[in-house]
Amino acid sequence: MNFKQTIKKDFDEWKNQGYCQSAIDLNKKIGEDYFDTASPQFFTGDINSKIVFIHLNPKRNRDEWNKECNDVDFTAYWDRHAQFGKNYYGKNSPRTHKSPFDHKQIRFLKPFNILPFNDDVYHNLEVVADKKLQLELVPFGSPDFIYQRVGKENLQPFINLLLDTILESKREYIIFCGKIFSEILGKSIVEQKVHSFHLTKNDGKPTVSLFEVMNIRLKHNNTEIIASIAPQFAKQGYPVGRYGEKVYELYGKF
Repeated sequence: MNFKQTIKKDFDEWKNQGYCQSAIDLNKKIGEDYFDTASPQFFTGDINSKIVFIHLNPKRNRDEWNKECNDVDFTAYWDRHAQFGKNYYGKNSPRTHKSPFDHKQIRFLKPFNILPFNDDVYHNLEVVADKKLQLELVPFGSPDFIYQRVGKENLQPFINLLLDTILESKREYIIFCGKIFSEILGKSIVEQKVHSFHLTKNDGKPTVSLFEVMNIRLKHNNTEIIASIAPQFAKQGYPVGRYGEKVYELYGKF
């Protein structure tokens, strides 16, 4: 099954029986109810975007688990994820939602000059949500993601689907958010180059800690994928825009 077929299968199960069997099976392999078995979130944004962000999974506290499906059908479910920005930030939306995470993404991505940002805040929030593709390695929510508990062997089917999806369209930038991806992708990585540097803070001084860009060459189904891992993307209180500049500057350099 391709990406959309896989999503439809999980959606249909959630809609009709209240849970996704693949989440049930994953929890059994882990040995505990680690992931929510309802409300899968595979992606947000443009499935054919030239820029792709990859995260581990949706963060979701246990009191938000086991929600009923309110989408009337699969088309409504798909559009809700493909048009997240339009629904929350568009001209006809309430515009009461201003995610700090989305603001962070704008600052990080502006140096890439690939998304149509302008001087309007809500326009940029809509663009950053809907014009890039954000993929979740595991589509099921959890309060945290402890790799050692989830288990690398249990993630392989999700890794395969992720890489298949990336290859479905032409991409210019593929960015994995989090250092753990270097271990998760493991055997798929055939070459890796780590660039380390300090960033310049707003006061003109260098950051105390080092930042990194990990450029990787992946091999999947006899096809090569060039990507970067941004290990410190989730870090708090750093000059995000300057980190984006370095990722852009060093992307693809081995």
